Amino acid sequence: MAAQADENRRKKLIQLVHIGKSQMGLPDDAYRAFLESVANRNSCADMSARQLEAVLRVMRKHGFPIEARRVKPEEKGRATFEQLEYIKGMWAACARNKSEAAMRAFVNRIAKVKSLRFLTVESARPVILALRDMMIKAGFDPDTSEPLPPRGGA
Repeated sequence: MAAQADENRRKKLIQLVHIGKSQMGLPDDAYRAFLESVANRNSCADMSARQLEAVLRVMRKHGFPIEARRVKPEEKGRATFEQLEYIKGMWAACARNKSEAAMRAFVNRIAKVKSLRFLTVESARPVILALRDMMIKAGFDPDTSEPLPPRGGA
């Protein structure tokens, strides 16, 4: 089991070295010379994890940022946090059955997805519009969740 974890770690290090090569704009011959000068090997496949770490340390010194960058869900096309919270808040304010299962069934009926986490920015819009209509029919302002003033001239 530990050997598998070590191999996975080594593969991740190799990926980082290759990303560093492309981001630093190194041509292949310069890259191979760089590897040779740092680890006495001209290919990542021939290196141990310790040698790969040494290569990454030198890359970091030369300006390659190694930190992993978290990708926001909306960058992957997923619905934004604000959209999801807006949906949950409106559901809690106006739904008769406030259960999670009922909300998932509603979202599935409108957007054809089984869970909120599968909503995209685009597919969340019709869900939000339908919930806004439900809020108005229930007598609430969809933007503030406050009761709407009574209609008519009473």
